[in-house]
Amino acid sequence: MSSWTRTNDNAIPIRLKSGSNYQNGRLATLQAKADGYDSPILLNRSGTVAEGTGATFFMVRRGVLLTPPLTADILESITRTTLLQDVIPDLGLEVQERDIARTELYVADEAFFCGSGYEITPIVSIDRFPLGNGEVGPMTKKLSRAYMDLVRGIDKRHPEWRTPVYKPMQVATR
Repeated sequence: MSSWTRTNDNAIPIRLKSGSNYQNGRLATLQAKADGYDSPILLNRSGTVAEGTGATFFMVRRGVLLTPPLTADILESITRTTLLQDVIPDLGLEVQERDIARTELYVADEAFFCGSGYEITPIVSIDRFPLGNGEVGPMTKKLSRAYMDLVRGIDKRHPEWRTPVYKPMQVATR
């Protein structure tokens, strides 16, 4: 958990993807690395979970997915939207967008970050406290597999999201 607070939407709107917004996360990341962690989780000024650096936060508690609302000073992530609108409903999972207290993190069964660069990145411990059994949880695995199938075209929906990339022909020369 970072001691840095997520930048407030009234100071620098987090919904904007701008270079200045990444400095807050950079400071939190430097602190996390110095403290021996892979990545930080940032709280907002209300003291509830906002997000990671460049990644949206999800957790599982008692079989229900939880994620902070857009009003919690988070980026309106394309990956988050894809999960909420396409992947989670197709899997028949329940999700709640609501404020998440810091103390709820310690009793989560599973958690993960999602984002364009993160895709679905499992979180197996928070502040050195293991989540669940300390391994990647079954819901995180299921969501990751379904998400990757969708964006890679194994799941044929949304072909407009993908651009085919072809290998150039190799021609013999003398």
